[in-house]
Amino acid sequence: MKIATVTLLLGLSAVSSSQEPPATAAALNAKAIQAYQAKDYDRFLAYEKQALTLEPNNPRIVYNVACGESLAGNVQEAVRLLDQLLEQKIDLGAETDTDFAGIRKTPEWAAFVSRLRDLRKPVVHSQVAFTLPDPAVVATGIAVDPKTGDTFIASVRQRKILRRTRQGALSDFIQQAQDGFLAGNSLVVDSPRRLLYATTAAVPFMLGYRQEDSGRSGLFAFDLKSGKLVRKAMLAGDGKRHLLNALVVDRAGNVYVSDTGASGIYLLRSGAPELETFIPSNVFRATQGLALSKDEKTLFVADYADGLWAVDLASRGRRQLEAPAGVWLFGLDGLSSADNTLIAVQIGPKPERVLRLRLDRNGTRVETAEILEMSRPDYEGPIQGAVVGHEFLYVANSQLDLGDVNTGAFAQDRARPTIVLRLIL
Repeated sequence: MKIATVTLLLGLSAVSSSQEPPATAAALNAKAIQAYQAKDYDRFLAYEKQALTLEPNNPRIVYNVACGESLAGNVQEAVRLLDQLLEQKIDLGAETDTDFAGIRKTPEWAAFVSRLRDLRKPVVHSQVAFTLPDPAVVATGIAVDPKTGDTFIASVRQRKILRRTRQGALSDFIQQAQDGFLAGNSLVVDSPRRLLYATTAAVPFMLGYRQEDSGRSGLFAFDLKSGKLVRKAMLAGDGKRHLLNALVVDRAGNVYVSDTGASGIYLLRSGAPELETFIPSNVFRATQGLALSKDEKTLFVADYADGLWAVDLASRGRRQLEAPAGVWLFGLDGLSSADNTLIAVQIGPKPERVLRLRLDRNGTRVETAEILEMSRPDYEGPIQGAVVGHEFLYVANSQLDLGDVNTGAFAQDRARPTIVLRLIL
């Protein structure tokens, strides 16, 4: 069990010991983590089993119960629960988790590892669209101009945006740190107004990082032809760690932006000079990808820790989208609209994958979830993409793990050229 990761993803806080018994799965899980930290594994398992009765389909709790069963020496039950996750094509890291060290020499574990290898077999339907030869780019956001066919790629490390023409010519769309640009995150083209919007934030391993940049983040708009800055809206410093990330633009030119750092959503109205809070930071746990419904009445939000949501743009009320049995919609990064479907890059569970989520007619629930691509050999941090006609372009190897967000160090010797994939939808 990886306590730090589990605690972060669940957004749990300590529960007072006077609350007996805790009323929710989250509170029970918090109690379980306290017991685990105290090495009281019997209490840990007891609390997790209680949580599982309340949320029997929550993979994180299933996994934690498997950890507890393993620590108790219950090999068959631990493996049964891990197999339950494999049926959902979910691997939460049991092979390297020390909680399972005591059962790794058993026949049951050997059989589980064999089934795990089957899950990890690549599902590949895309082709390499192009590569970026400079290994130090650390690419994340990608967008395509439908008028010219130019593709734009945001660089985290080099603090710039690249342009690749339809003919394959590669150049800097904006130069390093131009106009105060920080690490590039996400991009979107506003074709009617001939603008490229880009989110940017301070990252310790970006070139030229300064301590005073910490927490800074903003939204830039550049002229699509010249690369000249048209608009720039920076968040005011408030002591929080902001990271403006995914963005989507509506037909009127209004831009919605997720703040992965503080979990809010901002709005930059067409022609307005400043960002305004659209959804405050206490509503979602970890906002990531955004997508608009075809009628632009609904904003779909991927919450990394809490699944897929729909926000009514008029009332700003939200509802969680139901998913088919056995489908887990946590750990979503990018989100793109494609007709009555959503294309999502899911990086929380392993193997990492691209999903096509088909919605019902009213966009109130996910009817089917299809794995389009999974465990591709050249994955190294696959990340958000862009739907272009009947194609999905996305970065296979963002290589974000090469940068240390604490020290600012960057493992240059391990960096490789960026691979951009084209997946036919």
